[in-house]
Amino acid sequence: MSVMRWMLGMLMAAMGARGEPTRYELRGRLVPATRASVRLDGATAPFEDSTLADDDGHFRFRGLLAGAYTLGAFAPGRGEMRRTIEVGPSQADARKRIDLTVEMRDGEFEPRDSLRRGAIVSASELAIPERARREYEEAEKRLARRDAEGAVAHLERAAGLAPQFWEAWNHLGTIAYQARDYIRAETCFRKALEADPAAFQPLVNLGGVSINLSKFEQALQYNLYAALTRPHDALANSQLGMTYFYLDKLDLARKYLTAAKQLDPAHFSHPQLVLAEIGLRRHDRAAAVGELAEFLQYHPDAPEAGQIKQKLAQLSAPSDPAQAFAATGMARTFSEAPELTPLDGVPYSVLVKDGRYYLLNRDSEGHVRQSGIDATIGSGRHARVLLSRTADGGWMELPLAWYGADGGRYAASPGFGFSAKCLICHARQKSDRAASFGCASCHAAAGSGRPGQAACLQCHLDTIGPDSAHGTAPADDDKFELNSAGYRLLESRCYLGSAGKLTCTTCHPAHSFSKTPAEYRMVCRGCHPTMHNGAPLDCTRCHMPKRPAQDAAQMMVTDHRIRRPL
Repeated sequence: MSVMRWMLGMLMAAMGARGEPTRYELRGRLVPATRASVRLDGATAPFEDSTLADDDGHFRFRGLLAGAYTLGAFAPGRGEMRRTIEVGPSQADARKRIDLTVEMRDGEFEPRDSLRRGAIVSASELAIPERARREYEEAEKRLARRDAEGAVAHLERAAGLAPQFWEAWNHLGTIAYQARDYIRAETCFRKALEADPAAFQPLVNLGGVSINLSKFEQALQYNLYAALTRPHDALANSQLGMTYFYLDKLDLARKYLTAAKQLDPAHFSHPQLVLAEIGLRRHDRAAAVGELAEFLQYHPDAPEAGQIKQKLAQLSAPSDPAQAFAATGMARTFSEAPELTPLDGVPYSVLVKDGRYYLLNRDSEGHVRQSGIDATIGSGRHARVLLSRTADGGWMELPLAWYGADGGRYAASPGFGFSAKCLICHARQKSDRAASFGCASCHAAAGSGRPGQAACLQCHLDTIGPDSAHGTAPADDDKFELNSAGYRLLESRCYLGSAGKLTCTTCHPAHSFSKTPAEYRMVCRGCHPTMHNGAPLDCTRCHMPKRPAQDAAQMMVTDHRIRRPL
């Protein structure tokens, strides 16, 4: 995240009396008391500084801006540990001072074998001229003063004098990354890794920038190797988890993101936000709420904090299944108060007058016949058949219908031949009249109050026969009608081989009936985890394609038979 994304209120809170950004003093202590070299690097903006902890483990940094930092402590004989810290108003006292205790746990230090490898200096490093090292040191001083432009100039001179100077290339890449120049960052990180293939920082940084560039297969290679090289590195674990998330391997994503936050709960990569998204995709609101609450615990001053709080309140509020259902096509399959698009055409026009819709039919001699549009059948996703009340209180199908394809259009009615039998599945009986579906339409049919596939199949089953209003498509092995989802699913190999685990509600959850393409893909991956090498493809596009219905050729509907592409 960039400091450019600070919300106005947070920016105002960080301003001093003379319009200067508020600066903070960090007073830290290493526990147990350890004499160590302590380094502070900006996680989201170019900055670095270093100091020494005294014999009691105390250290101090002054003049810090609000934001996330990576604190590194190097103890002789033990190695280096790193941890994310937050600097901001929530952590500071009235005098803008932040007291920090850093527990030095053995498991957080870089393994000793890595330290021994790091102690071996290559011939290329020995060949770095002193002038290049002075340029590098001057760049570090510029970064301590937050002069990124000056630091870049010195680093470029250092890299020009010594192309094998991987630290200079890595610093250039980090500054470019924080400026969101990801192409430049990738180039610099590659040059750093070419200069020293054993260097860890450009390796893990290449994994990060590859995610930003949506090069997820490339990111997997770098991040997996980084995590294997340093299994206790929070950034490597977090980036590997994010890579698996974008590759739609959510179990692996959760594993490594959880490891990252265990290593560094406040890590600047914010693993909690991705874990919350995984919870939402799996319809686990409690897990998502827990992750978002944990994020706010560690990042109360983050730019996203306001939006996160709103999302948290939304998820914590009791859900209203009736409201979710009202937004579905099933709730609109019959309507006595339809909202229609006006039409000024020949021979048909649709107009609204005094809150009521009318269909005008002009014949070749200019005569106009007017019929009230008193109801519609169909949600509008595929079609809406227009109905008009008759003198005896019945319904008459009008010759014009609305089709949802291609942004919506009027055309001739599909000609199913409306009868009272249509209302058995398209509406419910309320007193002595038809009405749109409600809760009882499914829950009363279930008996136990928890409807399942049996409630769906009351209507979404075989539509051929004397009681059908959907025409007479050929009764063959591949019959495919507008209302074919139920019986086509029952014919599929997936359903037959699932031992009852695959039902209508597996993919169409109660009350909302829909999922995202990624969520549909998760259902398929439950049985086919390695298909297509785990690539994030749209399974339904090939295995459940849309086809013209045999009884309504102008409508494309999803084939639920789930089979290999023809």
